Amino acid sequence: MKLIAKENNTNEKPFNYKKSLRKEKKMKKIIGLTVAALMVMGLVGGGTWAYFSDPETSPNNVLSAGTLDLRINGADDPVNILTVSSAQPGETGGNSTTLLNYGSATGNLTIEVGSVTNTESTGDSEFEADGDPGELGGAALMAIYLDITPGGGFDGSDIGLNNAGNTYSPGTLDYQTIDSYNGVTWPNVDSMIASESYAIYIMWQIPYGTSADNTFQGDSVSVNMTFTLRSP
Repeated sequence: MKLIAKENNTNEKPFNYKKSLRKEKKMKKIIGLTVAALMVMGLVGGGTWAYFSDPETSPNNVLSAGTLDLRINGADDPVNILTVSSAQPGETGGNSTTLLNYGSATGNLTIEVGSVTNTESTGDSEFEADGDPGELGGAALMAIYLDITPGGGFDGSDIGLNNAGNTYSPGTLDYQTIDSYNGVTWPNVDSMIASESYAIYIMWQIPYGTSADNTFQGDSVSVNMTFTLRSP
């Protein structure tokens, strides 16, 4: 049996346990500080997206078209405003009907006289059936106004309509021959808001002392009027 002693290497340093422990603690501390720094940076980066909020909603937004619905005496059917029979020289009178904006939108009112038609009498007296188209429209007078201020009289904010297609302020009614209103239009007479209503008056008179007193015996005259609401 041969024993050989191990050669001692004088260049190898002995293991230092305390120094190794200090180094390990220092590495842990560095790693801990690095993690903490990264966490702080993460919080700062995330904080740029954090804010208080209070949301409110606006649901079911709807756009609806308004309506224009002009009614005469509460209906859409044609209405006879004035019917007079057996009128004589010296007589006067009138009648009215109600215009109503039954729609939901504001509209401008236009009034038009479409036509004035004279009809000759078919009687057999010496002044009737004279072959002319009828003379009453050239002798009888008419005045028209809107009764904006309720009460029936031509006053306040009422609007007169003359035979030239113009409006005029309250005072004396402007009577002109019925024939002279043929084809006259009054555009945008007034603005009617939703549910607004007022009366329109047609006044008439047959004056004394005209040369046509006898020739229009039994004649008749009719006036067609149109009322229209249009968007402003």
